[in-house]
Amino acid sequence: MKAETQANLIKALTSYLNEEELTVYKRGRNAKSATVAKHATVADYRMATGFEALIGWLFLSEQFERLTELTALALREIGELT
Repeated sequence: MKAETQANLIKALTSYLNEEELTVYKRGRNAKSATVAKHATVADYRMATGFEALIGWLFLSEQFERLTELTALALREIGELT
């Protein structure tokens, strides 16, 4: 998935995240990266990295119901799921 799309997904989700989820997202977003985005703005790339951190954390902590809920919500918000 493109960084721009992931950035749009997290923008749609931010207001629905609880405090712990928001902290995980921000930690991922603010992490230093050894790579540079080739086809994305720095802001989109960083937001996408935070989104990936959140998704990974939800998966690894076995919060599958919340992961499904947030994914469906984000896809609806950006018009990719009806």
